[in-house]
Amino acid sequence: MPTLALTAEQRRELSAIASAPLPALRPCSDQAFDRCMAALNVLPSRRGGADEAKVLLEIYRRQLGHLPGAQLVWVVDTALVRLRWFPTIAELLEIAAEWRRDDEHARAQARAEATLRHDRQARYDGAMAALSRGEMDQGAIDALPLLWAQAAARLGWLVESGGCFALPRPAAQRIDGEAA
Repeated sequence: MPTLALTAEQRRELSAIASAPLPALRPCSDQAFDRCMAALNVLPSRRGGADEAKVLLEIYRRQLGHLPGAQLVWVVDTALVRLRWFPTIAELLEIAAEWRRDDEHARAQARAEATLRHDRQARYDGAMAALSRGEMDQGAIDALPLLWAQAAARLGWLVESGGCFALPRPAAQRIDGEAA
């Protein structure tokens, strides 16, 4: 499938999307939090007593109430599958750290990152193909990212001298045994 090259302006726009912080998600409501904690009650508890349960609910709310609703639901669903006992706050926070956002903002950011990766790979492949054929002018060689030029030099498509890269001279242009 042919790849369309991005313009510098398109790369800047995509880079801005890819590097922008995602908007903060609203914490779950108290009602949603209570439903999630109630769902965890199907797991056996190592503690006892209704009074202790109310205190624990408030402690859990202080530590986990900042989580967005979608994340907390995912954490609870994961805990129900993974754990055998009512989880500690630390266990729930470990699970929460595994969650990845999947809202429109996160998907747009992922698409921008993927498009930039594909564009960079296509430009790299094009540059390496041109260098392998000896079809790149010195201005384009000088504009190559350093890592690309070093990779081409390792492949023998460029020679390095004093930090500058150039196409190797054909054997007919070398002076009496001079190295490439």
